[in-house]
Amino acid sequence: MNKLIEFAKNNTMIVAGVAAVVLFIAMNSLTSCVAHSNGDGSSQQQEQSASEIQSGKKSKTRKVNLTDEQKSVIGNYSNETKSVIETLENIKWAAVDDAGALDIKDGVFTETHSDTDSSSSKPVVKKTVNTFAITASDQLNIDQTGAVSYKLFTIVDGKGKDHILKLSTVNPAANGEGGDTYYQLTCDLFKNANGYTNNRSAENVTISALDDPNLSKAIDGRTKALKQSLIEYLLANHATATELIWDGDVTFMYSSNAVSFSFGIQTTRVSESDSIPRVNVTYHTDTHEFEEAEIQ
Repeated sequence: MNKLIEFAKNNTMIVAGVAAVVLFIAMNSLTSCVAHSNGDGSSQQQEQSASEIQSGKKSKTRKVNLTDEQKSVIGNYSNETKSVIETLENIKWAAVDDAGALDIKDGVFTETHSDTDSSSSKPVVKKTVNTFAITASDQLNIDQTGAVSYKLFTIVDGKGKDHILKLSTVNPAANGEGGDTYYQLTCDLFKNANGYTNNRSAENVTISALDDPNLSKAIDGRTKALKQSLIEYLLANHATATELIWDGDVTFMYSSNAVSFSFGIQTTRVSESDSIPRVNVTYHTDTHEFEEAEIQ
């Protein structure tokens, strides 16, 4: 040990050089590790955001609070306004231009839309959140054809600014067209200037019967094909459908190589007096095709 110390004293330049080389190697290794770690983390986050859009997953949303003014307004809602709010909250809103969705709950607009990350060209899921309260409403207006009617609402946002919310009710039957009556919603507060509609709710219709083993067996396990066929039928005839309810019955028609069953179609009804439509499905066991028909 004494000889080592004496060598160090007599050869300070050599020792200093060795120490510098060791320090340089250590710093390069540390920098490489940090850079590698940041690259992997950033890439993973971008890929996850892209997959969220493809799978329809929603990203986390920051919590927002209503202002005291908004709470006071909401606390004094009339029964008519409460009914409007209930209707808005129960609708599955999709962007008119097919570029996002809108959720309305407890005085909060949450818009989900895709955007491009500034650090890459990959799409990411983004959300725009705004609080609101309805402070006034205008009378119902109807165009000359009777196909479109609308109601205007004045709302106040979280900064105390007023905006116009327009709820349109579209009735295709007034123009001799088929399909359900549906809604459109626009507001200058929305991120999506084209607004939202529920005339494509059927794209995400709930069909719990597809998980029933008895129905699956009756159609040779072709549940995916059945779902696709039903969605195509609904988009053409009941685009506002939110759920299909199976009555649990299946009829086997052996002489015609067919199986028959039916669903009740839950839609966004404009009036409580509106009846719930039904659709009958025929599965042809020889051709493996599905055929839908309205039950009158």
